Amino acid sequence: MPDGRVPGALVESCGANLVCMRGTGAAPARCVALRGIIGEPVSCAIYEFRPSACRDFAPLAAIGRGDEACNDARRRHGLPRLVPVQP
Repeated sequence: MPDGRVPGALVESCGANLVCMRGTGAAPARCVALRGIIGEPVSCAIYEFRPSACRDFAPLAAIGRGDEACNDARRRHGLPRLVPVQP
């Protein structure tokens, strides 16, 4: 991964000029680069090379500040909404 891009083997076509991470178009969706068990600590196997969709998704979730897209994903996996951490 020397060029800073997602390796071609980890993506699949999801439109005429669009690719997505392998596994995200399946039901249930699970990115091929996701390591761990949903609902427990997970990580991205290619974090520093992750695509823009992942970079833009719930950027403050790590500090307990999710957004509606994050909470929608959590709901699909039977997890509670993230509640903002009070200072």
